[in-house]
Amino acid sequence: MTDNESAPLVSPQERRRSLRLDMENEFVSLSYTNQAGNQKSKQVICLDLSNGGISINNDEALPINSLVAFRLFPRDENCPVESAQVLRCDPQPSGWFNIGF
Repeated sequence: MTDNESAPLVSPQERRRSLRLDMENEFVSLSYTNQAGNQKSKQVICLDLSNGGISINNDEALPINSLVAFRLFPRDENCPVESAQVLRCDPQPSGWFNIGF
């Protein structure tokens, strides 16, 4: 790079290098065991999806390192069920939780 060239500016929001899919605000199905030990299956809102992970909005916290099963397209029986590990669970002012896998 010469003195006349400058590095491309990357906004803090675009630091991610992984491909993202447009699944924002789409429903995904989720099955998990909650902190009380109860098995739950429901549809939740997808906040973000990439080849590096998925984040959702849920009405209850999930334990860090716990495993969940999810289906990206709940109405499609041919869509495979995938598993993921909870990496973060951030409480929101609304009382809900942003959960990252």
